[in-house]
Amino acid sequence: MAKMFLEGKKALVTGGSRGIGFQICRILLENGANVLAVSRDTAKLYQAKTDLQALDTLQADVSIPTDNDRVAAWIQDTWGYLDILVNNAGVSPVNSGALSNLTDEEFEETLLVNVFGPYICTKRMLPLLLKSDDPRIVNVGSTSGIMSPTLKGVYGVSKAAIHALTIAMSNEFMGKVAVNALSPGWVRTDMAPTGPGDPRTSAEATLWLVTQVKEVTGKLFHDKTEIGWSSHL
Repeated sequence: MAKMFLEGKKALVTGGSRGIGFQICRILLENGANVLAVSRDTAKLYQAKTDLQALDTLQADVSIPTDNDRVAAWIQDTWGYLDILVNNAGVSPVNSGALSNLTDEEFEETLLVNVFGPYICTKRMLPLLLKSDDPRIVNVGSTSGIMSPTLKGVYGVSKAAIHALTIAMSNEFMGKVAVNALSPGWVRTDMAPTGPGDPRTSAEATLWLVTQVKEVTGKLFHDKTEIGWSSHL
């Protein structure tokens, strides 16, 4: 029998009903974890549950504080603690390459989901994570958010912010919770249907990351390789 790296672990994956999030749910389940997927799309959650019958699902919008309260209450009542939080939920507007072409609402929604969502979700889940003997947080970042002269668009701005949030969380939770960011690369998802990569690869990198020693924290990885937060290239 294959080694079950996460036997008995409890994991929450936001945006877990599709794309990279769904594949992360799949690989965590395959490795023995109990997994709760949250999404604001009930139809996609139903499909995810149909495809992965062992998956727990809950409709929630991570950018809404009271929805995070409901998720935390479900975890407390069902599991009592949390080992792994994967902040994966994210959006990208159609005009993501041009800040000047965005509506005010598009800019606000992108920052709410991509930055405020991981912040408030982590804040609500922290008491549950601190009950674990080896708590991990993975924030899904992007090479688009690496600080460089080529950074552009609201998506890049939001991912630069989630990278900063990862560093700040890592510093604040040092010695208590390992916090890292993962850049999945350009993979096929609903947000990027022409992406050349396989989202399963990103899921495998997530598994690898949450099974590293807990001293690995405050870092950004792409395909199991550490990369820099900034570049002058």
